[in-house]
Amino acid sequence: MKRQAFASRFSTPVESPGFLLWKAANLHQRLQREALAELGISPTQFSLLASFFFLCRQKGGPVSQAEVTEHASLDKMLVSDGTRALLARKLIVRRRSKTDGRAFAIELTPQGVTTCNRALRVVEATDAAFFARTGDVPAFLALGRKLLDAA
Repeated sequence: MKRQAFASRFSTPVESPGFLLWKAANLHQRLQREALAELGISPTQFSLLASFFFLCRQKGGPVSQAEVTEHASLDKMLVSDGTRALLARKLIVRRRSKTDGRAFAIELTPQGVTTCNRALRVVEATDAAFFARTGDVPAFLALGRKLLDAA
């Protein structure tokens, strides 16, 4: 194959912030997936379960999938699929909303609370080890917030 010009302004991929972020995010996902395997839930299912739990506690009652979609900034279909998986595992229950006939009210089951709290400990330990590699977690958090605030 004839050597073609590479149109990147970077001489190596690791000089690209996007590529570096992508690789770091994939590594983080892999570590979370490995850590959560013992609980039988995926990182996405964990994020949904924790979001349902947090929002239910904050609201003082059941929440909708739409609220979780907005809170977690996830795709509607991803939330829908993840919600079905959590329902199948009996980690959440879903009932028709009393205020909106089109929506469902969702809350954790006792098993969901137990699983979520166990997963929180596992994920937070995994995150502590992973982000300690930055050498300055508060600075990393500040940069992350800055990126998200600009969106």
